[in-house]
Amino acid sequence: MATTLRRQRLPLHAARCRARFARRLAWFTVVSIASVACIQNSLAQVTTEIRRTLTVTSTEPLALDVEVPSGDLQILYGREGQVSISGVAKASAGAKLDDNFFAVIIIEQDGNHLTIRHVPSPAYSEEGIRLLYRIDVPYRTQVTTRVNRGKQNISGILGPVKALAGNGDIKAWYISKGVQAEVDHGNLDLQVIGEHVEAKTGNGNISCSRVAQGVSAATGAGDIALMVVGPSTATVKKGSGRIDVGGARSSFVGSTDGGDLHIKALPHDDWQLNSVSGNIRVELPAAAKFELDATTDSGNVLVDREDIAKPDAAGPHLHQQVNGGGKHIEANTNAGTIVIR
Repeated sequence: MATTLRRQRLPLHAARCRARFARRLAWFTVVSIASVACIQNSLAQVTTEIRRTLTVTSTEPLALDVEVPSGDLQILYGREGQVSISGVAKASAGAKLDDNFFAVIIIEQDGNHLTIRHVPSPAYSEEGIRLLYRIDVPYRTQVTTRVNRGKQNISGILGPVKALAGNGDIKAWYISKGVQAEVDHGNLDLQVIGEHVEAKTGNGNISCSRVAQGVSAATGAGDIALMVVGPSTATVKKGSGRIDVGGARSSFVGSTDGGDLHIKALPHDDWQLNSVSGNIRVELPAAAKFELDATTDSGNVLVDREDIAKPDAAGPHLHQQVNGGGKHIEANTNAGTIVIR
């Protein structure tokens, strides 16, 4: 009997040992994998930084010029009387990066004129290195930037701002004076600008809102959205990009290639709307006073309003004075449909 019990306990004991061993092996495997991952991560990415603080006078505006071949750039309101410059570079596996990387940064100060340039060095390849520059400036700062490849974010300063880019998005918010933003390939986002805006992109979207002094927006291929703007023009040169306008406070001239054009506002001044093959949709308040001249070569003019006498059938042309007449709205399209609501 005792021999039989011992024989039963032995397999049970062996099973428990095997289970403990399996748990320890699994724990050791997890720890080993985590350790290897940490080692690989530390080897895969190297970081270096630069930090500088410069003193400027508060009695006159700061003129800031920045030129960066690649990297993201932020220019933000910081503190009066000083400029804080910081840069962070992160390198992936295989890319050379050390503490001498930012030695190629040239900072020149002549009173309240500050120039910051990153001169590419053949010792460091741009491939595999991610750069972020942040410059905190006084409120009374005017800015000129040139970034070949990377995003720009400029906010909270007096301006004016002139931002140029080869490939990358530009965002400017809360600029008291005017903004000129131009990019070959990328999107433009310009909000709450005190003076006139010039926005141009070869390929990308443009968004502007709360620009009382108006916008001149042009894209080679992309969409344009304008909201609460003064006298403005918007042009989509080719493709199916569309134009959307809400709250036009003055004159407006818009044209598209194959995309639609939509405007919803009270006409405070004349509008001129053109599209080669896209549709045009105009939405106005019920009591609006305006003179309408809508023409389409091969499409139709459709009316969905009670204050406009509807033609017997949808036709290619409609000319009427609505509610006694007022500002002139001209809409023309070669092959699209014009809808008045």
